Amino acid sequence: MTTPLDDAALTAFLEGQDSAWLAEQLMLAADDDPITRIRLTAAAGSESAVDDARAVLLTAVEQHLPEEEADDDALHRAIDLLDDLVDYGFEDEGGDIADEARDTYVDRHGDDDSDHLSRLSALADD
Repeated sequence: MTTPLDDAALTAFLEGQDSAWLAEQLMLAADDDPITRIRLTAAAGSESAVDDARAVLLTAVEQHLPEEEADDDALHRAIDLLDDLVDYGFEDEGGDIADEARDTYVDRHGDDDSDHLSRLSALADD
């Protein structure tokens, strides 16, 4: 029986790989996941990441079903993306997107005391 690699073992493996191979693997992951692509685009300093993040977050807010809240739902992932934008130097843009998403959330779902709304408020008010 095989055992899965833990994070430390996987990290050690990845650290030993060629950068071209790692870039190829990241691009494959980005092709499968728009949020990964936006994160990588933001890390590269591209302003297109801002518009892409806005679209993903507002879609996630619109499609969110509060009664089916899950810890790893699409809205949490989209809000996490704003944290990444801020980390990559898009502080003002991230705050503006959070403010817009907060307003959309309240219009769509009401002023509840959800973790989503509190996270959006924190990002918008920072």
